Amino acid sequence: MKEQRMKVIQTARKAQEMGLIALTFGNFSSRDEKTGYVCITPSGMDYEELEPADVVVCDVRGMIIEGSRKPSVETPMHCLIYQNRPDVFGICHTHSTFATAWASCLEKLPVIVAELAALVGEAVDTIPYRPIGSRELAEVTAKGLADKSAVLLANHGLVAVGPDLARAFNNAVIVEESAKITFYAKNIGKMKVMTEGDCRSIKRWADDKYGQRAE
Repeated sequence: MKEQRMKVIQTARKAQEMGLIALTFGNFSSRDEKTGYVCITPSGMDYEELEPADVVVCDVRGMIIEGSRKPSVETPMHCLIYQNRPDVFGICHTHSTFATAWASCLEKLPVIVAELAALVGEAVDTIPYRPIGSRELAEVTAKGLADKSAVLLANHGLVAVGPDLARAFNNAVIVEESAKITFYAKNIGKMKVMTEGDCRSIKRWADDKYGQRAE
C-alpha cells in the first residue's frame, strides 16, 4: 500500500500549498480497488513531515489494518461515505476559506460558473452542523452527499469525492474557486445562476469531450 499512502501524502501537501487547508486541518483518503482498504491521513501531524508509514490503513468500517498512528478524527465520515458509495475511491475534506464561509451561511452554493457545472454538475448543498469527528457528522455527511460529488459542511468546510483521489481533489478545488467567484459576483451585482438544464448539458459535454481519452 506504499504507493496509495504516498498519493494521500502528496494530495494533502498539494492542498496545503494551494491554500485549501491550514496547518494540520483537513483530511484525505484513498480506497484501494483490489483490497477495499482505506489509506487515510493521521490525526494532527504536519503533512510536510509525513512518511508513507504514517498514513493509516483501515477497512471501510474503520478497523486499523496497518499503521501505528492514530487515524484522522474524521475516519468515521470517510468510512461511511465509502460504505454508501461503491463508485468513490478518493475523498478530500478541506477547510478552504470561501467554501467554508459559504457553508457558514447555511446556503446552497449555486452554479454561476461553467467549471462547476462541468466537474461537479450541480449546485452544492450545505448540510447541518454536527460536532467534528462525531458519528452524527459522518451520518449527515454521507446522507447529504448521496450520489453527489461534493457537499458543504455548515461552519466547518467541504467534502469532495471522486472515482479516484485526483478527481476528488479537482472537485475540492473547483468548489473553492466557485465559492470565491460567487462571493465576488454577489457583491458586484445580481448574479446569473445557471439553470439545471445548462448544468446537465455542460456536464454531458465535459464527460464526453473534455480532456484526453485512452485510445
